[in-house]
Amino acid sequence: MTMFSALAESLGLAQSNDAVRAITLSGLGPNFCAGHDLSAFDSWPQGAGDPVPRFLHALADVRKPLLIGVHGSAAGIGVTMLLHADWVVATPDAVMKLPFVDLGIAPEAGSSLLLARAIGAHRARRLLLGGEAFTGQQACEWGLVSELAPAYELATCLQHRARALAAKDPKTCRRIKSLLVPADEVHARIDEEIELINTSVAERRALQPTG
Repeated sequence: MTMFSALAESLGLAQSNDAVRAITLSGLGPNFCAGHDLSAFDSWPQGAGDPVPRFLHALADVRKPLLIGVHGSAAGIGVTMLLHADWVVATPDAVMKLPFVDLGIAPEAGSSLLLARAIGAHRARRLLLGGEAFTGQQACEWGLVSELAPAYELATCLQHRARALAAKDPKTCRRIKSLLVPADEVHARIDEEIELINTSVAERRALQPTG
């Protein structure tokens, strides 16, 4: 929850600072993102002012070029956030997964809306209903990833692309992103998904023995 709050704050600061022309997000260590800490479901239900919805809406609010670099493993939010990026660089052997069906919860970050638009309805069903793992190579072939790079070049490639996008006219970038991403629709879907997750968590909690 601390990380969700920090990311929400950082994205908001970057969005409001005119000196920031592009935003990059990447992971340290062997993996990009392991997804939501399952023990953190103790902090659910989540409302509008709580860390997870704040981060997801901050992500959807970004109107500057957003670039994400993915290596190692990426699960859950580590994959759905890519749908909000303007450029994704991944290693070919990165392993990605959308495990929501196996967790018994709805997907998040507007992915129930955006994934099919990004990779097609049949692939979206395969990934969301099947929960199958897939590689960075596959993600690039499907359109979820913009560019592949070996791990030792990932950071350099990400920064190169960030500089290129940061050099574009910011007003034009904002207008293009507003046309590409239906903000009201995405925000509404994020809220709908959060409510479904709240319901699933409450149902699971009700089934747990007490005493």
